[in-house]
Amino acid sequence: MAKREYIQRHLLIIKKLKNRPSSFEDLHAYLLQQQELTNENYDISQRTFQRDVKDIYTIFGIEIKFNKSEGKYEIIEEDFDKEYDRIFESFETLSAINISNHIGKKMILERKADKGTEHLHGLLYAIDNSFLVSFQHQSYWKENPTNRTVQPLLIKEAQHRWYLVCWDVEKGEIRNFGLDRISNLDITQKKGKKIEIDLSEYYHHAVGIETYEKAEKVVLVCTSFQAQYLKSLPIHPSQKIQKETKDKCYFELFVHPTNEFIMEIFKYNNTLEVKEPKWLRAEMTNRVQDMMKCYIK
Repeated sequence: MAKREYIQRHLLIIKKLKNRPSSFEDLHAYLLQQQELTNENYDISQRTFQRDVKDIYTIFGIEIKFNKSEGKYEIIEEDFDKEYDRIFESFETLSAINISNHIGKKMILERKADKGTEHLHGLLYAIDNSFLVSFQHQSYWKENPTNRTVQPLLIKEAQHRWYLVCWDVEKGEIRNFGLDRISNLDITQKKGKKIEIDLSEYYHHAVGIETYEKAEKVVLVCTSFQAQYLKSLPIHPSQKIQKETKDKCYFELFVHPTNEFIMEIFKYNNTLEVKEPKWLRAEMTNRVQDMMKCYIK
């Protein structure tokens, strides 16, 4: 069996158990159903499944246990990482492409610039081993690239781009660099120091990659019609409905109101209004007035 089928089978097992605990018979029936849809070989024995359980823990860090009282297998995880949803999404897209002929006539994939994903493997290796790395970084604001030596800490996706979050050795602070602007990456064998920062908490209130503004409550208001879209695709996980009338919906968020957040609000044009805080409303007003100067002369 091809390695690709192993990984696909693992992801299917995770997806099934993510939805609900299942017996081996239920899992086997589900795999056979997916086999018919994809023309892949997902038929497994109980022994093979036990090996898959071990491999899933080794590869993904996801522990699957058998609940004897229920007679079902379940994922042992208090808070299943939402990042795995992206893996499943990519897997399902790949599977659809794999079983369809003449994909160009049935799906239009967005054309995107280089994301620097060729650096992912090396950077993850450096993170696992606490190695320092050096590279050249081309800033949008500088003509020539600069040399950087950093300790990689985290890979973060934001606004369809990949970023390296790291400890900048020269600056002595947390910095982030777009992978698409990194070149001449060198993984050194020099160990970095222990960084006592909870990066999950560090970016907990971020919309994108920026955190320079203090996180605070933001209130947005839109029409009931526009609210349907925002309910299905929240701007930030903290988003919740503050109040709702016949014509209006008020959303409350707790975020860093940075330029990235402001640009996200502008994406909705005149259908979304900032009500609080007052300073952010004033900032939005100033930007709208500056925008008008570009068009009204």
